[in-house]
Amino acid sequence: MYSIKAVSQATGVSIETLRAWERRYRIVEPAREANGRRSYQPDDVIRLRKLHEATQRGHPISRLARLDVAELDGILESTRSGHAAMSPAQSLGAQMLAAAEDYRPEECDRLLAMALALLPVSRVVSEVLSPVLIEVGERWHRGQLSIAQERMISSAVRRQLSSVLDTYSRIATGPIMVLTTPPGQRHELGILMCALLAAARNMRCHYLGADLPVDEIATYATRVQADVVALSVMVVDQHVPVLDEIDRLASLLPARIELWGGGAALRGVHPDRVPPRLKLLRDLGEFEAEITLLAARRTH
Repeated sequence: MYSIKAVSQATGVSIETLRAWERRYRIVEPAREANGRRSYQPDDVIRLRKLHEATQRGHPISRLARLDVAELDGILESTRSGHAAMSPAQSLGAQMLAAAEDYRPEECDRLLAMALALLPVSRVVSEVLSPVLIEVGERWHRGQLSIAQERMISSAVRRQLSSVLDTYSRIATGPIMVLTTPPGQRHELGILMCALLAAARNMRCHYLGADLPVDEIATYATRVQADVVALSVMVVDQHVPVLDEIDRLASLLPARIELWGGGAALRGVHPDRVPPRLKLLRDLGEFEAEITLLAARRTH
């Protein structure tokens, strides 16, 4: 259960607006404690976060108030995807791909820096970076991009995101997160994007890069008093039994530290094989939802 202050900080909706929405539209119906204070459920927090994002994208709250979570997701996805005309985010992504094809690394950096300056971080990740990186992978597999061109974009992403992440980390005051990939996992852009999303939401992020031994992850997380360790597993490496390594990490971490994991390889794991302590997050939307709830829990 979350207080109205915790919900406000976690969702970005001011306390005054929360009260107005409840009074006018019955957006959510929090329980009342004995002292009369509002008490919110986790589902309320997620719904309010989605409502805030939708209003930020220009949708009137009077229309959104009648929608359930699935309908809100549809509204947000439609807005993110755009219509027939290319959105500014899509245009920046297309220009980045064109710059890579023309071997113009400085243009890749400039375009990504522009996206980060003009758009909210969540939109940069969902509407620029994710589509671009997927397209880069597909073009590389089809032989339409060279390794050098692929690395041109990945290097620009790494440079720009690391710079912005450092800026956010200097002023963050929220829960502490350690983000990395376990042994044998060298694909780091996914977890780097997660670090940026978390830092933009006031999480104190310690980004450790890729391919880190689990005993070092556990030692680091313990020493910095982390609230969460987040892992990304993108490929199955037959030489490194990653699920066993994650299980070993869970045994090394103090019980108070949450362990989250995501990535293409983990999504394909049978539920019975997922380490018991690991909270499996299947996409960036679930990751953002967990960040929202984490912020509310720590504020509460």
